Amino acid sequence: MHARRALLPLALLVAYVYIQCASTEGWRALSVETVLPSARDLHIDTISTVMPSVHETLTVAAPPRTLEELKQRIAAVLQRQNMAGTGIALVGRDGPIWVGGIGVRDRASGAPMDGDSAFRVGSLSKTIVALGVMRLVDQGKLDIDRPLREILPGVVDNPWEEVAPVTLAQLMEHTAGIDDIRFNEIFTDDETASVADVLAINPRSKRTRWRPGTRHAYSNIGYTIAARAIEVATGEPFDVYLKREVLAPMGIVDADFKRTDLLRSRLVTGYMEQQRPAPFRTFAHRPSAALLISASDLGKLVQFFIRRGEGYPPIVSKAGLDRIEHSRTTPYPHLDSEYGFAIYGDVNHPLFARGHDGGMPGFHASIRYFPELGTGYVMLLNNNYAFQGYGEIRSLLYAYLARNHEAPHAPTVAAAIERPAADFYGLAAPHNEIFGFMEVAQTGWRVWNTDTGIKMAMMDGGWAGRLVPTADGGYRFPGQVGSFLRFSTSVEDGKPVMVMGFTYGEARHGFTTELRFYAVRLAFVLATLATPWAIVTLLLAVLRRRRTLPTSLVVWPALAGLSCYMMSHLLELAFYEGVVGMVHPLTIAVCAVTMLLGIASTASFVSALRWAIRPDRPPWLPRLFPTLCGVALFGMTLWFAAHHLIGFRTWAW
Repeated sequence: MHARRALLPLALLVAYVYIQCASTEGWRALSVETVLPSARDLHIDTISTVMPSVHETLTVAAPPRTLEELKQRIAAVLQRQNMAGTGIALVGRDGPIWVGGIGVRDRASGAPMDGDSAFRVGSLSKTIVALGVMRLVDQGKLDIDRPLREILPGVVDNPWEEVAPVTLAQLMEHTAGIDDIRFNEIFTDDETASVADVLAINPRSKRTRWRPGTRHAYSNIGYTIAARAIEVATGEPFDVYLKREVLAPMGIVDADFKRTDLLRSRLVTGYMEQQRPAPFRTFAHRPSAALLISASDLGKLVQFFIRRGEGYPPIVSKAGLDRIEHSRTTPYPHLDSEYGFAIYGDVNHPLFARGHDGGMPGFHASIRYFPELGTGYVMLLNNNYAFQGYGEIRSLLYAYLARNHEAPHAPTVAAAIERPAADFYGLAAPHNEIFGFMEVAQTGWRVWNTDTGIKMAMMDGGWAGRLVPTADGGYRFPGQVGSFLRFSTSVEDGKPVMVMGFTYGEARHGFTTELRFYAVRLAFVLATLATPWAIVTLLLAVLRRRRTLPTSLVVWPALAGLSCYMMSHLLELAFYEGVVGMVHPLTIAVCAVTMLLGIASTASFVSALRWAIRPDRPPWLPRLFPTLCGVALFGMTLWFAAHHLIGFRTWAW
């Protein structure tokens, strides 16, 4: 009887899990992101590291026929997705088609958005730096393929230096292998901190993790190093040089890498989830993500790319622009979606486009230009949560620009390509070291042959579909207009590899990789459920005035699960408060809860073992759930400890 009563909390949890897992998104919600912050939470650059979802067709049922209709439909998206506003510029070869704003730039005051509203555009800053570097290359003042040690000695620690030296080109294509920014070099109180001082904050982030030039892993640091190279070549601060030699010749005079009085008066309020205003925290790596600019001024940048520099004072040669648009530092054949110098190919519109995206807390930014149309757009959003709205608005902008253009023909399907050399590929280039082990454990792709061609499925169930061969020997997904994926072999050991967008995977043993994936996911599910299970168990014990389990079997798993939850949310809070890299009560609390996780999970495991062998042990069925929690949480603790997350000091990493 007692055993059956003790099953009630477990039955409630089973019902909860069933409801949560009724959809793929529900299942994914009970995974690693429940315990640790997602990349979107902890990485400044939220869009440029992830191409739009390949399974979402970026088209609209009927294109807007008039500018007024376009505005109305965008306004409807803003309302439906609970977005504050957007700044937009539509441009052609001869200048602006329309520049303006929709919605509000600040919810509290209701101030309307307009084309001169200033946004934090994140990684669009990199595109300006890239133009500055290529201008110096054209002038013979910089060599992007020269070993970096000859330009900036001691900046990058590369164990492969003798056989594969790091170059400026690799840093700008994100193929050098260095880590992304670490917690103590994200924010600064000094909005004018020098590039040299910022690069000196944490030398550990600038150590290569694999042979340079072999794979793509996004790192904001590369463009800070590029800005330092500009300073060494010119003898002046990078932003002074860029404003005079790159921005001013395009007619951009108000944009800056720091807040001027004019930009402060025009600055838009960014919003995070639950419509929380995002506090303005100065980004230390200013060349990578600190640019403040309006849609009107970004439209001039898009027009410059459309015109290929024609009609402007000399800024960058056509050969320089071609180099910016293409990747040349990896040994694999080109993809249409390849990343050059802060410009990449976008194959998710009905016509091929180039551009870049950027993100900051509370902001999204996107530029695209269509060589076939001779037009392009700027889309700036003051939110960082409405990804569906981002996709809908950019689809509407394209549809309006292409409304009078003949519908593009479907891309030619090439002859069947030889079957990939492996059945399973796992992520092999995480872009951030501290959580990279988690990303690697949760990311993989299964590939197999069918009667209709090659198919691919993500290990986490997020996408599955057919691969369409392309004429350049690569593959695309249905709905894409160019190659997005390629199978090849590693230059290091001949192992089968997969290059996809900005992602690099290596052949793995599918069974063991998926076994690890489900073991990790189960552990996180148990960690998520341990605390509510304990609450229900204790409440029922109070109501019945009788305990069915010893206190240690109930409390220790609950404390371990709670510490996992607190770790995630304290990290996120410390990030958004701008203190994640400092000794601060929030970061001290992060360190404390990771130690609590270690103590509580170990105690949970020991308690489960002890009660399993005691002669007066409770029946096995009531003990099943806390025993599973004890084993899973203790395994998680060992895993975290091996990757330095127990006693985690964010300020010292």
